[in-house]
Amino acid sequence: MRRVGIESDQLVYDYLSRVGDLAQQQQLSSGARMRLVSTLRGEIDRRRGDQFVRAAEPADDAPDGRRGVRALRGAAAVDLA
Repeated sequence: MRRVGIESDQLVYDYLSRVGDLAQQQQLSSGARMRLVSTLRGEIDRRRGDQFVRAAEPADDAPDGRRGVRALRGAAAVDLA
């Protein structure tokens, strides 16, 4: 069982909302927007799960053990401009 903070969930929700809004502005069909957001949500959830499984392991590249957070941010980065 994994526990995720409310702030983390809100960040993901806000991000996915923005992606959906921008996809609509680019005139993607509702089905395409739904698939995009669903795919992103699944990937974020998968990576967040991996992060929490590895939370007890020290990160080689981060003294504070936050490698998984940086990886998630990089994976979720989409050109929103």
